[in-house]
Amino acid sequence: MIFGGLDGILTSFAIVAGAAGGSLSTGVVLVLGFSNIFADALSMGVGEFLSSKAENEWIISERKREAWEMENYPEGEINEMIDIYESRGMKREDAKMVIETMSKYKDFFIDVMMAEELQLQVPEEDHTWESFKEGDAICC
Repeated sequence: MIFGGLDGILTSFAIVAGAAGGSLSTGVVLVLGFSNIFADALSMGVGEFLSSKAENEWIISERKREAWEMENYPEGEINEMIDIYESRGMKREDAKMVIETMSKYKDFFIDVMMAEELQLQVPEEDHTWESFKEGDAICC
């Protein structure tokens, strides 16, 4: 955010200084300056939208992979989570009881695996709209 702001300030200054140095009228200098500020803001907003949308789509693809693994190799996924909980200080028996209980609820368990194993938060269904709002906030 800071680098983007500095970039916007410097390019706007360069355009305005160049236009003023070229002896263009005050109206033209203002139009060029504001046009540049608008273009920079729009560019940053679109960039944020595309970045956020791509990240959310990647996370969803990772969730699909975890769901496939849970469907095709549940004992491996369950043991993996037991190992994670045990490495965080739980006794193996307790970790096994907790994980086996959670694994009965597949969608819930897949979301837990996403958070605990991959450190990823699954986006909401309307993640494209959320990405748009993030881009809009950056733009404005």
